[in-house]
Formats: sequence, structure tokens, C-alpha cells
Amino acid sequence: MSICSGVVLAFHYRPWGDVFLSVSRINGLLSYGHYLRSLHYLSGQCFLIFTLIHLLVCIWKGRYRTIPSVDWVKLLVILPLAFLLVLTGFILKGDKEGIFAAGVMFHLAREVPLMGPGLAQVLLRPGEDFFLLPYLHHIVILPFLVLMLLARHRKKIMPRGEMVWPLLAILSLLALVYPLPADIPPHQDRTVLTGPWFFQGVQFLLRYVPAFWAGIAWPLLPLGLTAALAFARGPHWRWLRSATVVSWIAHGALIVLAWGLLPRFE
Repeated sequence: MSICSGVVLAFHYRPWGDVFLSVSRINGLLSYGHYLRSLHYLSGQCFLIFTLIHLLVCIWKGRYRTIPSVDWVKLLVILPLAFLLVLTGFILKGDKEGIFAAGVMFHLAREVPLMGPGLAQVLLRPGEDFFLLPYLHHIVILPFLVLMLLARHRKKIMPRGEMVWPLLAILSLLALVYPLPADIPPHQDRTVLTGPWFFQGVQFLLRYVPAFWAGIAWPLLPLGLTAALAFARGPHWRWLRSATVVSWIAHGALIVLAWGLLPRFE
């Protein structure tokens, strides 16, 4: 559903010039444009949340001990790709918060050791084509990588046939009534800006911690511990499993804390 709605929106979206105006035209002039945006937004959020829940259930049930280590790492890569999919979609709104999130992503990418400047240029290039690379990543590169990594695993995680249609119906109806977050015009004078919900923990840390530790090391900590579970042997795996669970809980708690506190900052 996310792919189908995204394909329709992509035909009407222009990743150059006044992107915010392009999005406004989709909302106001395209038939069912607002509904398609809402459907695309909700289906993308569901994909990210269900991917995260599925991973946490696998950790809890010890599935990393029953599949090859390389396959476990491949599946784990899907989660950061899902986060990037939603983040690039957030950027493509073209509003003030989208531009703010793009700038933070660009500067955090530069903090990656050795490959930072090159990675930042791959993700985003300031200038007239500011939204072009996020657009290409969002509609081509990231979906291709996710589908490729899911190729062997999708039969195990996709809902059974009798569940698909009710789930699609619920999501379609929810898109009719769910209010999309308001788009903030790029030139509006507003000092309170926040990124997507999963980014707010990092945004909170950036106020107190250097960019590398807040934006690179902190997000990679639970991913690294989760990947290491497949390679742990002997008595140490229980300690590693506990550390992994604690790291995910800490990340969730920080997101909840930041979600409540960040809007109060000026």
C-alpha cells in the first residue's frame, strides 16, 4: 500500500524548485491528494513500527540462534533502511521541519569516521537540487534494498491471506480520518522545530552531547549489540542479550522523554 500510494504521488511531486508548493498542490488540486498522502504516511509508519516490533520479538524469542549469522545481520539492516525511508519521506515534505531534518542528517553524516564527507554528499547536496537525492533514495534506492533483503524472509513475516484484506481495509479507513501533521511553510518564523518521532531522541541528545556520540554512536549501539547476538557463544550470550534489551528500552524511553520535552524548547 505504501508503494502503490507512493507511485501515484511520485508522478505529481517535483523534487526541484518550490517543493513546498508542489506538496501543497497535491493536497489542494490533485483528486484525493490529501487522502493519498495520509495513506502513504500511515502505511510507511506501520511498516517501520511493525519492522521494529518484529525485530524485538525475534530478540525476545532468541531467533538469532536458529538462523545463520549472516542472514540475521542482513535482516537487521532492514531496520535502519526503514528509518531512512521514513526520514527521507519527512524531508520531502519540503516544509521548514523537513528542511531542518535534512540539515541535521547532512551534518550527522559528516561525523561518520573516514567516510563522513562522502556519505553526506551521497545523502544530500545543498543547493538547487536540495531534494533530488532524498527523492531518489526514497522512491528508488531504499525500497529496492528493502525488497531485496526481504526477498527470502517475506513469506515468514507477511500476514496470511485471510488477514491481508482486513488490515488493508482498516488502514484505508484510518487514512480518511487521520489528520496529517501540519506542514510549516519554509519561510515562516518559527523557532520550535522537531524531526520525526524516532529522531527526537537524537535531537534531544544533540543539545547536550557531541554530534558523533548523539547522532552516530547512540543509534548504532542497539543495532551493534543486536547484530552481535548471532555470533555470541558460551555463557556470555545471556549478558549480551540483557545489554541488548536494556539498550532498546533506553532508546524507547529517551524518545518518549524527548517527545514530551522538545516542543517546550525555544
